Amino acid sequence: EIKKGEITCLVGKSGSGKTTIADILLGLHKIEDNMVFIDNIDINSLDLNIYRQKIGYVSQETILFNMSIKDNILWANPNLTDSELYDICKKTNAFEFINELPQKFDTIVGDRGVRLSGGQKQRLGLARAVSKKPSILILDEATSNLDSNSEILIQNSIKELSKNITIIIIAHRYSSIKISDKIYILNDGNLVGRGKYNELLNNNNNFF
Repeated sequence: EIKKGEITCLVGKSGSGKTTIADILLGLHKIEDNMVFIDNIDINSLDLNIYRQKIGYVSQETILFNMSIKDNILWANPNLTDSELYDICKKTNAFEFINELPQKFDTIVGDRGVRLSGGQKQRLGLARAVSKKPSILILDEATSNLDSNSEILIQNSIKELSKNITIIIIAHRYSSIKISDKIYILNDGNLVGRGKYNELLNNNNNFF
């Protein structure tokens, strides 16, 4: 069970099924009827195109296009106003570094975002996902390759965004796990634990 407005974390060894669950929630895997419900509605009965518009997704490596920062973000939602764009970038801790660039939002990021650091790219990826104004945000190892400072900025963004968005995190790092409202532990496709960080740390042998 993933509750609206909470941060839910899926943890487990590689191959335990974490990303498979994310793929199911994204509608990428066809499953049997009456197995997954979104607001009590069978996921198979939803219009996938409309449903996916309600989901933001950030992977381990954000892919940016060789165009401006503004165009990269607007790619997910061309109807954003400048005011909305700036607000999203502030919430995702991207606004400050963008404003420090000579061309600011008109800065060309290069192929795959080569002119930006890993942390900057991930914050833009997060901003692009949030620009869709999603109801659900899935972060699949989104901070695993970042330095500590960049990770802290992303974590702060996640906590801010969780006020209005249901967030699902797939993670190994302690910091991502500790900010979660609920943690589910997977092992070989099975659910082997659930609870808050401190509860699992003291009572579940599958947790670290």
